[in-house]
Amino acid sequence: MIKNISILALLLGFCLLGAVEVVVENYDSTVDIWLLLPYDDFIFGAGDGGAEYQLSTQIKDGRGKQAAVNETQLSVPRQSWLRGTAIPVMLQYELGPGSYELNLTLRNRKLGDRRNFSRKFQLGTQNTEIGQAYIIATREGFSYIPGLLDLRELDSLVLRQSFSVAARQITLKLDDQRVDFAYPQSPWEQDIIAISHTDSLSALSVSITENNIRYEMEALLYKPWFSFNARYSAKDQLAQLRYIATQNEWQILRKVPDSKLTEAIESYWQAHDPTPGTLRNENREQFYSRVLRADELFTIHKRLTGWKSDRGRIYIKFGEPEQIVSNAFPIGEPPSIRWHYFRLNLSFLFTDDRGFGQYTLRNKDEEYQDF
Repeated sequence: MIKNISILALLLGFCLLGAVEVVVENYDSTVDIWLLLPYDDFIFGAGDGGAEYQLSTQIKDGRGKQAAVNETQLSVPRQSWLRGTAIPVMLQYELGPGSYELNLTLRNRKLGDRRNFSRKFQLGTQNTEIGQAYIIATREGFSYIPGLLDLRELDSLVLRQSFSVAARQITLKLDDQRVDFAYPQSPWEQDIIAISHTDSLSALSVSITENNIRYEMEALLYKPWFSFNARYSAKDQLAQLRYIATQNEWQILRKVPDSKLTEAIESYWQAHDPTPGTLRNENREQFYSRVLRADELFTIHKRLTGWKSDRGRIYIKFGEPEQIVSNAFPIGEPPSIRWHYFRLNLSFLFTDDRGFGQYTLRNKDEEYQDF
């Protein structure tokens, strides 16, 4: 039997905290809490070669009593090669089963910038069978979660894997290369540079064999949606969900009070997880990537960001068109663009009536037809 495991979990402790991603893994002796902070969200002073941050972590139990506290100092260098990466911070606590609230404060010690995050999580009596497969690159003595598997100019590229099952074998697949390791002990680490036959990989997957069960997962790389909640407010995310929610779902969501919006959004995605019980929600992952891409492609000005435009909405709902036909300089008519989705038997016509690049959907009935 094969079980697929990956990132973007909500059911097993993974949660979105503004600009911070948090993964909670529960093992026999400790609870491992991984904080993944997007490098692009750090602020540097003019002319500074780095930034000093203080990360304060507090955990309260279900009664509001302090269960754990931690202070971490982060020295973040200002380097172009760190763009599009995340800074990992791994904390370990002894926590029993129950409900908890995680409170984080990230403060720039020089500039005074302060950001606060808070999130609840639940610990059960069962251990995490297979933890996330973390890839930690080190360059010039600084460790980070890369966005690409480029081994050049790195001191090391370590895969770190924790698990509570009785693992008989770990298998790494580096593109077409396969490497087996017998009877690994948790936490297990391997420097990929030491075994790779190339200096750049397109994929790295991990499988753990336990008797007749094989767990498979992709190694965790940085993704743009790590800072999705920092970029879009809960109200924005609610408006985005209107594009894909059913009529009944939207009638419920639109009545949710502001204080409950985040919980309602999380519940929506849990209900639309195509593989519940695994550490991946493919629908949410696809939705996030489409929203971000729509902003890149169709934003004209601050008042009309890409996801709010007609083209952005269609892109988020249906994805990349299979064919785009453009008529940029028609005679006596406004510029037009037609998107074709042959697999869905859909075609959308957009026109730029004012000539400023703000294309308006002309055949809106097509958008809402059953298919």
